[in-house]
Amino acid sequence: MNRSKIKYYDLSKNWRKVRPHLDNPRVASTLVRDFNKFTYGRWRQRFTAGRYPREFESCDWDIGHRGRRPQFGNYVKHSACHWLVNFSLELAQLVEPDRKWRIITSDQHSTVWDGGDRLVAFYTSHRHEHRCLSRRRLGSRLGSRNLVARDHDLAFCTLMG
Repeated sequence: MNRSKIKYYDLSKNWRKVRPHLDNPRVASTLVRDFNKFTYGRWRQRFTAGRYPREFESCDWDIGHRGRRPQFGNYVKHSACHWLVNFSLELAQLVEPDRKWRIITSDQHSTVWDGGDRLVAFYTSHRHEHRCLSRRRLGSRLGSRNLVARDHDLAFCTLMG
């Protein structure tokens, strides 16, 4: 897979298709279950239903953003991709059920991938993925049958969108 062929699922453009699924009990419980592991492990604070990952932001990674923030920004938390990826996977499977979504992960990043050219990422900027995807031989790894790849030379491997 060539980095230049990778497309991101446009969450802003497709928010009307995504939003109704946020109330799905499986999606909501996955978010609470997994993100609570992050918040409790890091700060001994509980993450409960009705809250957003954005409420726990502790990094100014988006300080340069101008204009209105996209609605999906409530589900973004710097450095929490590993704890949000199951939520993203559940959501992608409901929004685009004909795609074979899977998680790709490394020690530094996790995301959702459709096995083809589509990634799902809850980010207002895709600079991180672009930097990760520029690593050596990533394209051949994404094209392999491995659902999960771990490689310290790669910041990114296999996932959802």
